Amino acid sequence: MNIIRIFSFIVVAYLLSGCSLLEVKLDSQSTPLTTQELNIRLLTREYSAVFFKHVEETADDIASKNTDNDGIYTFAILWKIYAHEGLQQSAYQVSPFAGLIDSWVFTRQMEMYFTSGDGQTLFGSEQILAVNTSHQLAVEIESLAERVLKPQQFKQSRTFVNDFVTKHPFDSNSFVRTPAFNAWLEYNNMDESEAITTIGTMPEALGDLSDRLSNLSSLSPKLLTWKAELLARNSQIDGEQLSQTLKNINQSSLKFQDFVVNNPEYMKVLASEMGKVLQPLLDDFDKKADSKLGVISQERIALEEMVARERIAIGVMVTAERANITQDLDVIAQNVVQRAIEQLTIMLSDILVYLILFSLVIFFAPFGLGFFMGKRYQRPAKVKQA
Repeated sequence: MNIIRIFSFIVVAYLLSGCSLLEVKLDSQSTPLTTQELNIRLLTREYSAVFFKHVEETADDIASKNTDNDGIYTFAILWKIYAHEGLQQSAYQVSPFAGLIDSWVFTRQMEMYFTSGDGQTLFGSEQILAVNTSHQLAVEIESLAERVLKPQQFKQSRTFVNDFVTKHPFDSNSFVRTPAFNAWLEYNNMDESEAITTIGTMPEALGDLSDRLSNLSSLSPKLLTWKAELLARNSQIDGEQLSQTLKNINQSSLKFQDFVVNNPEYMKVLASEMGKVLQPLLDDFDKKADSKLGVISQERIALEEMVARERIAIGVMVTAERANITQDLDVIAQNVVQRAIEQLTIMLSDILVYLILFSLVIFFAPFGLGFFMGKRYQRPAKVKQA
């Protein structure tokens, strides 16, 4: 009986080790980005930093040489603002391919605008600086695309970018961006589900969000400064008028302060009158506040009751599931024990049969053989006596 119990315990332990109810699996339900997609995202965003640096330096150079020319100075500031905003929207997208294609198109549109488009005379004698910078940036983004895309994919994409830029050029220095990724998918006979299969794992998505926030935090102060500078330069108020206005405000403040100090009785009467006027408003505010607090208290009590009911329901459900699991384990154990007893009974029956056969062979076979041999030798002896 002890052997049966040990055997049953081993079988039950084996079955429980494979029970799916005791396993805890965590599945993120997400597919990581491919190596190509990660490289595209990383290099495109690194290129955006180079783009921002070159545009800012060139625009500042043009502006510093044209401080007396309001038109060129203003256009230089606007170039920094709109170029930064446009490429930021292009490069920092969820899809790495979309970021690369839109950044490539935006850079080529800017190059065409300064080289042969409506902005080819925007900066006068300093136009060559904008042309050289935009051409250098266009060469760099194309070189980047050639490194991260497959040869055939790069050729098709370059043809698409050139055609798209020709059909959608910039018509003003506001650089209104035309998203090109959907057109690129259509050009390559691809569905969006084929191009964007995943947003990456949770760490990759968090890294993408961190990059966006970091870029936004670094660009926002610059954009605000440039816009404030542009507003101040193009406003109608000059420095002398602004100084006079501030002086008048300061004088009015000093006069009011002097009046308050030299007329205490009047201020007491004014405060008393203001208290009388504002008291009904404060009383009404107190009533409404008390009413709202009462509603909040009732809602809090109702929420606590709901949480308590849910907790009880969850406890009942867990208890029921635990009872079901225990019942299932009891049934499994009983079945295992029953099967083990049946098999052990069959095994013992077989062993008993084999022992009987073995005993017959060992004990009765020699006597039978001797008896048979003795009778055989007795027959010739009887024949000779006759």
